[in-house]
Amino acid sequence: MKRFAWLIALGAAAALAGCGKSPEQAQQDVAKARDEAAQDVAKAQQKAAETAAQAQQKVDAARAQANADVQKANAEAGEKINDASADAEKVERDASKDVAEEQSDAMVKDAKARYDVAVTKADADYNVAVQKCGTLPDAQQGACKDAAKANAEAQRQHAKAELDDTETAAGKLKP
Repeated sequence: MKRFAWLIALGAAAALAGCGKSPEQAQQDVAKARDEAAQDVAKAQQKAAETAAQAQQKVDAARAQANADVQKANAEAGEKINDASADAEKVERDASKDVAEEQSDAMVKDAKARYDVAVTKADADYNVAVQKCGTLPDAQQGACKDAAKANAEAQRQHAKAELDDTETAAGKLKP
């Protein structure tokens, strides 16, 4: 707008100058007006270039800040993923420990139940053998009862050894 006012004033000055100036003087005035107009245009172009450069700097700074924010968010997300993975691993370890303890306890209970059955069977077999020994002549009954007692004791020891082995194996399952 300033240029237009300048050009109008220049045009009016040239018109008035034409009235009292020589053609050479008028040409010099026109040339001077063109030089001044070119300088004004050059200044405006330089100011526009500076404004564009400043705007580009702001865009570059905003882009750099956005990239930094994204990197920070990615790092925080990575930390959260690592924390969640660590938590999941802890839960898995705890669950495995619980399963191992339950398995160990179940093995021991089963072994004790088998031991009780074996001892009961040994006692029952002993009682049956003693009854059979009672049918033998007196001279043979003592040896028969000793053999029945030794057999029952062997069955009890075998059952106890199996129980001990199972308890040892079950103990190894526990963390």
